Amino acid sequence: MIPTILVQAALIIIIIRSLYVVIQKANLPSKFWLDILFHISVALIALHFLL
Repeated sequence: MIPTILVQAALIIIIIRSLYVVIQKANLPSKFWLDILFHISVALIALHFLL
């Protein structure tokens, strides 16, 4: 079984990476809204599991 601390660390990394990609894509001249919404959704789901 995977220790809880590793799962929590993985979820934190997923949240950070998703928010980083959202910020990068939001700064582009042409916005890909579906990609931005996807990464926001991934961050929200990971946050839900973390809490």
